[in-house]
Amino acid sequence: MSIPLAALVQGLLAASSLLVGAVLGIAWRPARSITAAIMAFGSGTLLSAIAFDITLPAYTSSGFWPLVVGFALGGTLFTVIVTYIDNQGGFIRHPSSSRRFLYHHRQDEASEVLDRIGHIEVLHSLSPAEMQAIIPLLKPLQVEPETVLCREGAPGSSMFLIVDGEAEIYKGQQRLAALGAGEIFGEMALLTGEERSATVLAKTSMELYELDKADFDAMLTYAPQISSGLSRILARRLRETTQSTTKPVLIDDDRWRRQVLDSVEVDIPISEQQFKELAQSSAPLAILVGTLIDNIPEALVIGFHTGLGHTGASFLMAVFISNIPEAMSSSIGMRQAGTSGGRILALWSGAVLLSGLMAVVGSLMVNVLSEWVLAVAQATAGGAILAMVASTMMPEAYEMGGGSITFSTIAGFLVSFYLASLAF
Repeated sequence: MSIPLAALVQGLLAASSLLVGAVLGIAWRPARSITAAIMAFGSGTLLSAIAFDITLPAYTSSGFWPLVVGFALGGTLFTVIVTYIDNQGGFIRHPSSSRRFLYHHRQDEASEVLDRIGHIEVLHSLSPAEMQAIIPLLKPLQVEPETVLCREGAPGSSMFLIVDGEAEIYKGQQRLAALGAGEIFGEMALLTGEERSATVLAKTSMELYELDKADFDAMLTYAPQISSGLSRILARRLRETTQSTTKPVLIDDDRWRRQVLDSVEVDIPISEQQFKELAQSSAPLAILVGTLIDNIPEALVIGFHTGLGHTGASFLMAVFISNIPEAMSSSIGMRQAGTSGGRILALWSGAVLLSGLMAVVGSLMVNVLSEWVLAVAQATAGGAILAMVASTMMPEAYEMGGGSITFSTIAGFLVSFYLASLAF
């Protein structure tokens, strides 16, 4: 069998597990502990393969500096390309990249809201964590003059924060007071659900944020340690505001704003509708390309090994195992983005073929590159693979499986090391 053909076969064999993972992602979602164990075992095998199938041969042939250059280049290229792919909609292919996207999405959302309501003094009495908890619940609202925002005697179901405009408070036909930018009203309905004690009428066009009681109660259920404190502080602060003309002592606006943004949490659950919107904002092609970026370095290394006459059984096993959770997670993301099962399988079949072709390219590069440049190329692939393990596989495995993944990782490392030692 010719070298390019052998490289093609090995590349296709290693990448064929992408189809296995795709089928699992479409038809079956294994328990988190099982997925974590597979991912941790694959991480262990890849770490061993990087050390003994990539780093050691490159060091033996060309010394230490090609490793420094190659690993730095591979890690940088991987990070830059994957970041770009995530920004194009490929973020949902991994739980870790989804969480990063959600974190930045919530930071941007919080920054936009704070730009509009940061001048509302009563909010400054809330801690950054409490403020961050309610930001996702605020709904922007625009109303025209003469719009009734609260009607006396009606059930109270929300409170309002005035961004811009003016309103008037009426008790019966009597005008009691005026409200302007930076003030809030309807807060007791949020806390007690009691009937409105007065009517609030828009005097001018207004921009507001509305906080619905149902959403607030949902937050209470999810995180009582945060929301009960928010409820207590808000009630006390509002009582002080309505019963006293003393101006509150506020912390520095910029400092408070930074603290709120720094307190962004991704563990606060998003609604099913919000998740669907995030999934739909992802792009199936970007998901696929992002996964290919994870697999191309592996295919090239397989080609290098074939071109140099090495079997590389431990590396083949490492790639095969690590591809399963990779494709499974990506396929789940594609389904959530609305891609059909047939199209997902077709895309992954193309990915398998491309991986085989990249292995052929790797085998041909051996004949045209000098020993030093080939060592740098191997190290570049190794750096990219190590970046992938560090940024996705290990964090996700630990998040899903906890401390139990320690033993799966060790087992993967030892099995891969044993297979590599057979070639020593």
